[in-house]
Amino acid sequence: MIAFLVICYSVFYWLFFIKLRLFAKNALNISVFVGVGVVLIGAIVFTWLTFAPTTKDGQMFQYVIQIVPNVKGQVVEVPVEPLVSLNKGDVLYRIDPTPYQAAVDQLKASIDRTKAQQRRAEIEVERNRKLVKESAGAQRDLDRWTASLDEAKATVRSLEAQLRGAQWQLDETVVRAPGAGYIFNLQVRPGTYVTNIPLAASMTFVSDEAREVLASFSQSAGRRVQVGDEAEVVFSRVPGRVFTGKVKLVMNATGTAQLAPSGELPVLTGTPSAGRYPVRIALDDPGTESLIPQGAGGTVAVYTQRGKPVHIITRVVMRMQAWLGYLTSPAG
Repeated sequence: MIAFLVICYSVFYWLFFIKLRLFAKNALNISVFVGVGVVLIGAIVFTWLTFAPTTKDGQMFQYVIQIVPNVKGQVVEVPVEPLVSLNKGDVLYRIDPTPYQAAVDQLKASIDRTKAQQRRAEIEVERNRKLVKESAGAQRDLDRWTASLDEAKATVRSLEAQLRGAQWQLDETVVRAPGAGYIFNLQVRPGTYVTNIPLAASMTFVSDEAREVLASFSQSAGRRVQVGDEAEVVFSRVPGRVFTGKVKLVMNATGTAQLAPSGELPVLTGTPSAGRYPVRIALDDPGTESLIPQGAGGTVAVYTQRGKPVHIITRVVMRMQAWLGYLTSPAG
């Protein structure tokens, strides 16, 4: 675009100095004409890049969830396929439930045995209460059976709590999709041993929860970008088309200036900060998001609330960029 402005200004030189001969071609007039051109073009470019900034650092992003099972064991079934759409609750894979089913069965048997002891204690308490009332039995026998009854009840409650935990573990042997999305880079196969350690994810799940464009602007270009500003995005994946949207979030923070807890003093080098501020953009038409895969890169333009006359320059640039995509996208 700067070259285009220079060409346009050169046309004025031809018009004023050669065609119409409004000015004599001497060193003074040419110097003044060039100086005015430099200032004029510089002012236009500065205003353009300040009030309608663009960046090529734009990407379509989605949340990526690391699938870590809540229980460990050997995988016995993997019914999913990679890159196939899934709904929340669809089965991703099944872990061998044998040891967990055995734990559930054992606890159920223990509960049945303890409840039988509880019933016996209830009978003995009732019997000894009548004997004591009729002065035909010892109080200590009633106290002993009452304590046994209370112990049996407490044991039943403890075992039932353990049973709920064991049943939960048994249910967790079936690993399900946390939401709508798809599995990427599926490597789990029947026979794979998976663990519940967070650092050992078994699958990568790409969620359809949010599909938004994330772009970064330099600190000078993004200083006037605000939430609600109009935006346009051109993806090299979809040449010839300009997607419209709105700025949803401006994250005025960078990782280059964070102070992490450590035993060392911060090292300041005096080098100017080159940190860039991220900007999240939501597209106006959610139906078009299916055309743009996760990670697709593109050019992003934001039209701020000021300098609207120069917005036309960025709009022209964005449409030129969209059509140039037909020349660049086929590259392998």
